[in-house]
Amino acid sequence: MVDTEVLPRTDPRALDVVTPLGAVRFAVRVGGWDVPARPELTWGLASGARLCRWRHPFVRLDVVAGPTVPRLPGGYPVVAREVTVFRVLARESVDDFVVRAELAGAPEDGSRWESAFSAETADAVVSVGGPSAEMLRRCSRAGQHVPPYWSRLLGGDAVERVGGRLTWRLPRVERGDYADVWVSVAWSEPSEHPGTAVAIDIDPARVLRELTQ
Repeated sequence: MVDTEVLPRTDPRALDVVTPLGAVRFAVRVGGWDVPARPELTWGLASGARLCRWRHPFVRLDVVAGPTVPRLPGGYPVVAREVTVFRVLARESVDDFVVRAELAGAPEDGSRWESAFSAETADAVVSVGGPSAEMLRRCSRAGQHVPPYWSRLLGGDAVERVGGRLTWRLPRVERGDYADVWVSVAWSEPSEHPGTAVAIDIDPARVLRELTQ
């Protein structure tokens, strides 16, 4: 993602994204390895984001996380957004790649889509989302973000949504390949037309460039 030799080191901390409705927490498993919540190494980026790294004998997990400014049409209220991009680099073939994002206590009656949901109270609206299975298949066919063989391995059940929890259960990553999964979290004050659902629908390549510049 970036040359860490030129980056300043910072204190490692969990990837939690704090919103007005509570923290969105992440959990990752790769090839049966439950990745610790706190990274092994963390660097600060000029954009205000951070690069976090976990190392294991058969895989390396790099995560870029930080705030980005959503590009919204006129008329929407101000929206804050943080994007977290998970990248698995396989030193040996790994059988599965699971990413979970959860907003604990999210109201059960919030709006939901295949790979996203919104939760709203009298004080705030929060949306959380990431790529659908079809989007990952398109990326695979285009040779972007995920391995080319994922287009035939990804099933319709690759993304699971239960209340305020989203889980991506993804196929194997062969030795020498990498795979990206991204999760956006956006929040704003309540309004008749909140922009949070629009804000979480991102171009991952563009946002990754913004975070790592």
